[in-house]
Amino acid sequence: MRTVAVIGPGRVGGSLALVLQRRGERVHAVAGREGSTSLDAFARLVPDAEVRPLETVADGVDLVLVCTPDDVVGDTARRVAAADGVTEGQRWVHTSGGHGVGVLSPVAAAGGRVAACHPAMTFPDPVAGADQLGGASWAVTAADADLGWAHDLVVDLGGAPVTVHDHDRTLYHAALAVGSNATTAVVTMARDLLLGAGIEDPAAFLGPLVTASAMGGATRGVDALTGPVRRGDAGTVAGHLDELAVSFPEAVGTYVALADLVLLQAVRAGLDPGRADTVRRTLDGHRT
Repeated sequence: MRTVAVIGPGRVGGSLALVLQRRGERVHAVAGREGSTSLDAFARLVPDAEVRPLETVADGVDLVLVCTPDDVVGDTARRVAAADGVTEGQRWVHTSGGHGVGVLSPVAAAGGRVAACHPAMTFPDPVAGADQLGGASWAVTAADADLGWAHDLVVDLGGAPVTVHDHDRTLYHAALAVGSNATTAVVTMARDLLLGAGIEDPAAFLGPLVTASAMGGATRGVDALTGPVRRGDAGTVAGHLDELAVSFPEAVGTYVALADLVLLQAVRAGLDPGRADTVRRTLDGHRT
């Protein structure tokens, strides 16, 4: 049975700790900002984990999970390595989507084995994140000698490992940021508009529609596009913009920007150039 330390007790770190705990593995230690809400919540979810300083959190464990924000992964690795906190052969994994293994180079130089394993999943809170991780795809980046155990770890966490080359990580992560974070922002705007239209349960409309739309785009690309811009219905688009200008003027700019993107994809999907130009002129008339 592995012993594990978690650096970064937030939503991702808490979720992974819960999954490991449910498997019967021991989360031995955790390091986080003293007195933080996330560290307190982690301690309640994983009460057997000892809260330790960062420099000694990896003492006596087999696996270290670095679940900090992207911008501090490298500094975290440097601080632990500088304090002689890395054991020869110890396995270190960070969960940042945008970084490859280079950010853990201080750990590797100190004798650690390193990998980057990023789950393509949202983590609204640790419990929900743990519940949703089953079957999720993970981007795994590691040296050839470390890919085997890194893939095995992902499988143990209930995921599906996919090897992503180090030089492709940034583009990969940008894609997920658009597909997840940007989608959430757009759906939130749609929810606000439905509430404004008197719809008491926006999720009843948006849940099935957004799920089907996302799956269509993911599997069929531009061929899955529907709606007024795809059809070239400039009059409908103009009606939307006129209504938004009165009811939700703060949404006009976002609607135009999104419609620009849809129009670009619609042309790729075969929209008649003349109809596309008519829609484009309609959008031009509402740009700020």
